[in-house]
Amino acid sequence: MEKKCSIRFLLLGITLSAAVSLSAGFFAGSQKSWKTYEERIVLLQQQNEALLARQETGGAAQSLAESMKPVEPYAYVLLEEDGYVAVYHWDRKNLFSTTDISVADLPQDLQEEIREGKPIENEAQLYNFLENYTS
Repeated sequence: MEKKCSIRFLLLGITLSAAVSLSAGFFAGSQKSWKTYEERIVLLQQQNEALLARQETGGAAQSLAESMKPVEPYAYVLLEEDGYVAVYHWDRKNLFSTTDISVADLPQDLQEEIREGKPIENEAQLYNFLENYTS
């Protein structure tokens, strides 16, 4: 009987010590996570303040609309150049290629798109367009 009692006390002691250890570990882990979270908040606030200060001093010449301009989701832009279709990179500054496709020979709605800048998403779409309207 005494062995059964001591085994029960041993198991009870092990269970209690495991529960206490798990509770302490959980509490310490949550405190560490909370501290990390607070540090990140402070860091983000500092970065935000620095960015705002930089915008106020150096960004006065740039309008809000320009600073919030979205990144273009396409690779090329078709534009009219001397009556012909020209292919530019998405920035509309760097010429990728010139073509022999006359803008006047294209459908009216496509002419308007090209005058405004027709976006082309990728090279496959570009070559497909060029094949369709060449000769």
